[in-house]
Amino acid sequence: MLNTARWTCGAAIIALAVGYTAPALAQTAQPVPDATVPDDSAADPAPLYEPAQADAGGDVVVTGSRIRGVAPVGSNVIAIDQERIAQEPVTSVNDLLRRVPQVVSLGANRAGGSSQNGAANATRGAGINLRGLSTNATLLLYDGRRFPPQGTQGQFTDPSVIPSIALSRVEVVADGASAIYGSDAVAGVVNFILRKDFDGLEARARYGFTDNSYDEKQIALLAGKRWDGGWAMISGEWTRNSALFGDRLGFYQDDNRDRGGRDLRVTTCNPGTITAGGRTYAIPEGGVTAANVGALTPGTANRCFYSGAEAVIPEQDRYSVVAAASQELAEGVRVFADGFWSRREGVIPAVLSTTATVRNTNPFFVSPVPGATSVQVGYSFFPEIGTVKWPYWAETWNAVAGVEAKLFGNFRATAYYQHGEAEEVADRRTGINTGALNAALADTNPATALNLFGGPNNPDTLARVTDNLFIITGRTKLDVFNAQVDGSLFALAGGEVRLAVGYEHRIEYTFTNLTTGQAATPVNLGDDGKRNVDAVFGELFVPLVGSANAMRGIERLSLSLALRHEHYSDFGSTTNPKIGLTYQPFQGLSLKGTYGTSFRAPTFTEVSTVGGGAGLYFDTLPGLNGNAIGIGIAGGNPGLRPETATTWSFGVEAAPPEIPGLVASLTYFRIDYSDQIQALRGTPGLLTNPLYADFVNLNPTQAQIAALIASGLPLNAAINADAVTFIADGRRQNLGSTKLRGLDFGLNYRWEWGGANLDAGIQGTKYLTYDFKAVPLAPYSRVLDTFGFSQNFRVQADAGISFGAFRARATLNHLAGYLNNTVTPGQRVRNYDTVDLYFGYDVTPRLTLSADARNLLNERPPFVDTARGYDPQSANPIPRVISLTAAVKF
Repeated sequence: MLNTARWTCGAAIIALAVGYTAPALAQTAQPVPDATVPDDSAADPAPLYEPAQADAGGDVVVTGSRIRGVAPVGSNVIAIDQERIAQEPVTSVNDLLRRVPQVVSLGANRAGGSSQNGAANATRGAGINLRGLSTNATLLLYDGRRFPPQGTQGQFTDPSVIPSIALSRVEVVADGASAIYGSDAVAGVVNFILRKDFDGLEARARYGFTDNSYDEKQIALLAGKRWDGGWAMISGEWTRNSALFGDRLGFYQDDNRDRGGRDLRVTTCNPGTITAGGRTYAIPEGGVTAANVGALTPGTANRCFYSGAEAVIPEQDRYSVVAAASQELAEGVRVFADGFWSRREGVIPAVLSTTATVRNTNPFFVSPVPGATSVQVGYSFFPEIGTVKWPYWAETWNAVAGVEAKLFGNFRATAYYQHGEAEEVADRRTGINTGALNAALADTNPATALNLFGGPNNPDTLARVTDNLFIITGRTKLDVFNAQVDGSLFALAGGEVRLAVGYEHRIEYTFTNLTTGQAATPVNLGDDGKRNVDAVFGELFVPLVGSANAMRGIERLSLSLALRHEHYSDFGSTTNPKIGLTYQPFQGLSLKGTYGTSFRAPTFTEVSTVGGGAGLYFDTLPGLNGNAIGIGIAGGNPGLRPETATTWSFGVEAAPPEIPGLVASLTYFRIDYSDQIQALRGTPGLLTNPLYADFVNLNPTQAQIAALIASGLPLNAAINADAVTFIADGRRQNLGSTKLRGLDFGLNYRWEWGGANLDAGIQGTKYLTYDFKAVPLAPYSRVLDTFGFSQNFRVQADAGISFGAFRARATLNHLAGYLNNTVTPGQRVRNYDTVDLYFGYDVTPRLTLSADARNLLNERPPFVDTARGYDPQSANPIPRVISLTAAVKF
């Protein structure tokens, strides 16, 4: 009933925003029509929206094609323009894109999570994941150029390095594009296009707040100048969010019994829990000594939840600057340059706990089992020292310089050089040091020995035990030289045949380092590597039928052929084609289709055996009967092969001239993805899902445990061999294969009524099939609608009105429920539905005030019977945010 009421309320808000004349729904990200070009046969007409705007050089640039003035044939382009960006209730480009239904929140995001190597996101950046295949399978560009890889492993790209105020539009092509752009464009490409036609000054200040002591602040500035033959722009942005702590959120708990789930609270508490003779004993308040050890009750355990003191969303400051300029040197010759710099920094509070073996040499030793020489004690340092602070920071920059020249006919040549760097550091200097812990437990002096049985501890002893370095450093560099020529070859009856050919040389460098040990005795384990990539590419646009030779049943027919060959210095060569076809039988109806292959080359940290967090971890993971403690193995594999994919799509788009302003689209997509590189450590369901049975030993012998600890792999956490109940090999391997099928759909309508401009629509994605196999010889398993994979239905509907100086928009976001298959029997997780609202008013032509509400109805994340009681990669933990924005233009 409550869910139905929320849907009803959301629908009512949208209906009020558009008035009783609007029977339709709306979409936030609109499909981009084919670009307008001098030769009208080079692209299909644009019956509804304004076409993609030309850059300051006068050429239309549309993502998905390297030919100027030609939209990608056969593929749909989804775009979010500057006006819509300003109306979205978010503070970052990343959060903006996560509202697009084709984007799935698996992988790196601010709220954490472990799916798709999310556990490696030590600096809480956020990547973009089209189709839910991984952030590595989505290529991010700005003005058609690559970003330097980010993350401590170079494993994702955070687009929030670009200030949102500096964007003209964001374009998404959710279709394989390796034939156009090369590696990583398996699921598609996202292109962030800068505002190059701005003349003046624009400033924006925003403040958002919740009822839970969480707030967001943002100040952004944009300045631009145009002159005869040139232009320049510069933009800066500062964004800050405070920490959102778990104890401020009612749903953030490990004891799920009152919600029909399990009690997942840990037994590493204070007072702690003794394990002796195969049984557990809860230590009472005040501690246990030889005098009261007989009062301990077998089968009892202290359970606690200290994670409420942790930050669900850590505090973070982000500073970003971007600049671009262009100058015509002579007729037909111009030079251009652009660049950005961004820094992200924050602090993650953490709780320290351990399970340690205490021997009878410890002066505080007691055992409820007579004659025992050692016991295990689960213990937390939180009540004694509180949370520890783990600062982090990330910095990235990029610079581009190039020249463009007219050649002959309408051929143009463009060449540019690009250099970019990124560095990320998780600066963790406090933890539990294995050597110091064991030494403190072996100490026979009561004044300095560590007491885990209750009672005070010497502050100096606590300082020695928690003096532990775990500093993760990642650096990347990217150099690119790109040269391209494009223009018209000759004319057919249907229009000009156009060609683009080019060459690209890339140098990719990655450095990783892990500092362990203690402050006085640091130990560095680093690795680095470089590879060269040479590519040649070509694309041909053939307008078979255009306005000059149109016939009954064939208004237009266009063909695109693209091919890219790349040679990697470390693993060899790959060649990827793409074919696109657009057929318009009559005005207002277009049929589109594509076929192509794509690939993703392994990153350096994926092939390094010591980089990227390699080593042994003391992990606590959900098992079939509650939490289990064991060893997780992480690391790379030098024998990895590239991931490969074959993609198909077929779509229809209708824009009937009889109903001006209406556009409807439906696209079927198919992706067969092979040799997927899997980093299984921390994967949801690793201990419980049969897919991963070959990589988990649930009953390791003491000999196996001892051999692994002595293997020489880095010990990234204090490991108590006596407490290990599993060994999980999470090192990267070419294991996975995916078969993905689905439908993208959209319906949009714009109209005028009573002097008001209105729009309404809906867009979404319906997955038909998502089958996955974890190992090559295993059968495919249906993973759609299961924990850690994509849900089958994602949709966003919105409606807007603009009347004079007033604007309003309401948005309904829907994410279908799914099966939590990490528990037995499986748990059905409900839908996640939120409503957003925006109001804006132009006080003067130069001043705009606006207010918006994100998650207006304060919808909680759906309950999931797992640690913390929710899924951070399927729901947003931030409660309702009310924001006020002031924008001025000069």
